[in-house]
Amino acid sequence: MRRMAAGANRTGLIIVGLISLGAGFAALAISFGLAATAAPGLSPDAQLQPIAAVFALPFSAGIALVAALILAMIGVRWLAVQVPRKDSAKPLRMQEDSRSGVTTVTANVVAAAVEDDLEATPEVVDAQAILRGTARRPELILHVDVDERADFDTVVADIAERVACNCSQALGVPLSAVGVEIGIARSRQRRQRSVQL
Repeated sequence: MRRMAAGANRTGLIIVGLISLGAGFAALAISFGLAATAAPGLSPDAQLQPIAAVFALPFSAGIALVAALILAMIGVRWLAVQVPRKDSAKPLRMQEDSRSGVTTVTANVVAAAVEDDLEATPEVVDAQAILRGTARRPELILHVDVDERADFDTVVADIAERVACNCSQALGVPLSAVGVEIGIARSRQRRQRSVQL
């Protein structure tokens, strides 16, 4: 039901991997003497005086401090991205022509109505709904906890034929996608397993 940061993690790991790969190739080039043609001071037997001179400059500590702060901000941002997000839709604008008035509805209001509609089904113990997308292309994500003796086909058919149609009629446009996750509840307080459809 919540969007995780898998895409951001993959992107960050690719960037870190490419930087590490570049540093590794640079170290290999220096150790095999391939970097001496580009920079004469980078031969394997050199004392690396040019590099040592850079670190001996008075402002090198400031550069190191700025680099550490940048890396710390990247790390904090990366940690912040790990928090799961619901990503509900922005308020939906229901009219295209603002001259005749503008009606907006928040995604949470529609999601709450869908949850109430889902809980009208006898087999459904609990329901959660998230509306994503735009007013022209809404997407509905559902998590439904059903009784362990419930007929899943009946529940799914009810969602497809009644609940999704009611939501589509309320929004005035067809839903571009509907995602359903069914949890099996042995009691009203505890979920045991879940099945994604």
